[in-house]
Amino acid sequence: MDSKNHTSDRAGTYPTGDAQGQHPAPVGNGQGLSHRNGRVRRKKRARSVRELRLRCASWNVGTMSGRGRELADVLKRRPINAACLQETKWKGARAREIGEGYKLFYCGSDGKRNGVGIVLDSTLKECVVDID
Repeated sequence: MDSKNHTSDRAGTYPTGDAQGQHPAPVGNGQGLSHRNGRVRRKKRARSVRELRLRCASWNVGTMSGRGRELADVLKRRPINAACLQETKWKGARAREIGEGYKLFYCGSDGKRNGVGIVLDSTLKECVVDID
């Protein structure tokens, strides 16, 4: 075979053109993004709002008589911030500490049935302003 008729398997490289060597100037769009070379970059913003992770639970307690401490232990073991309770069976509308930094806000009309409540941990109970 003639070596002049064979082409090389390697492709030749060509010098870069003028358009590939130039880069556009960065442009701000006023919404926290800047564009350069077709890529979008987000600017870091200072957080003005405190981020809070909230764990919630719901529990049909049957009765709250003698269960305040048990409830507080369970909520602490599973780091629950707020728990909604059904069938507390307590009369009136009050609030009381149940231990481990938890506070129970409850409302009930008849001592034999019904009644609901919400238990908040120490960080949330400080945020309560008013109860109606």
